[in-house]
Formats: sequence, structure tokens, C-alpha cells
Amino acid sequence: MTSAKRNGTRINCEMPVGLRVDSFLTSAEKCVVILVNPQGCAARFHRPVEIGATVQLEGLPTGCATARVVNCVSVMEGGKFWLLGLALDEPGNIWGIAMPPEDWRLDVSASPIAMSFSARAGRS
Repeated sequence: MTSAKRNGTRINCEMPVGLRVDSFLTSAEKCVVILVNPQGCAARFHRPVEIGATVQLEGLPTGCATARVVNCVSVMEGGKFWLLGLALDEPGNIWGIAMPPEDWRLDVSASPIAMSFSARAGRS
């Protein structure tokens, strides 16, 4: 686990999910969520997605969720994989973490804080 004061403790994981980028597609595309907190996640995807785009995460332990793309960085030469920073529309433990860290308790009156991810490894 890594800590980030603004967004809660970030937890490393490897969670295959479906990512629906375009509402006209009949099925979601494969994606792997690799870092989570109650505000959003970092996900590995096979193509870039426009910053600001609304996406739907499907196949989560708690069902589906909508999010906004806040970052998109190529992580491999040739653009084979992209790291997407996704900010959840409704923050929460949608990841099914059985015993979430204490700082995952959300103030429901607070507005969601967009996550951002650095291209530099290890930065929190």
C-alpha cells in the first residue's frame, strides 16, 4: 500500500474489469485496474482515451461505476499499453476491499477529488 494524503491510501491490485469508453459499443473492452482508492483508480488499457471522457467500469465486485478520465500516459514504447487515471463519479469502496484503510471513510458531504497519476513510478 502507498499513502496519499488527499485521496486516501492507495492499494496495489490486479483486477480485470471491463471498460466501456464509447456508449455505442455493444461490449466493454478488457482493462486491468492496478491501483485503487475510494476516489478512483489507475488502469492499464490497450489504447489512449481522451482526458475528460466519461467511462463505465464493469465487472467490479460491487457491480458497475462511472468515472472520468483525468490522465492518460503511454507506458510502453510503441503505445501498446496506456495508464489511465480514473476519477469516480461517486467515491466509495467499489473495489470490494474487505478491510479498507481507516482513511477510506468518506464524508458524504464532501465533493469528489479528482485523482491524478504521475508518470514517475513511486510518486504518491
